[in-house]
Amino acid sequence: MKQSNTPEEYSAPEKPSKSEIKRRLEARQYLAEEISQMPDKWKQMPIPERLLDALKETPNVRSHGGIRRHIQYLGKIMGAMSEEEVDAIKQALIGIVGAKKASKMKI
Repeated sequence: MKQSNTPEEYSAPEKPSKSEIKRRLEARQYLAEEISQMPDKWKQMPIPERLLDALKETPNVRSHGGIRRHIQYLGKIMGAMSEEEVDAIKQALIGIVGAKKASKMKI
């Protein structure tokens, strides 16, 4: 007897793959890095208090390794944020820098 291969059998998995999760977290880290480079624009974005406190510490980090770790920390904070909060920050950033420049960013 031959088994039929119906589309229901090959439905997408319920949860995202590890690769997809990693891509999302890296995108949030890139967004955090872009935001950290424009301190004069933070007031125009809907940034949560915890992320804002970490962003204020960015100018105090001097060493190359320290900067890298700090960006990772900002990405970790953004990783804990909801998708709606991240989208609101993205939209605010696009509104500030313009769609053309935002398309060149890794966000």
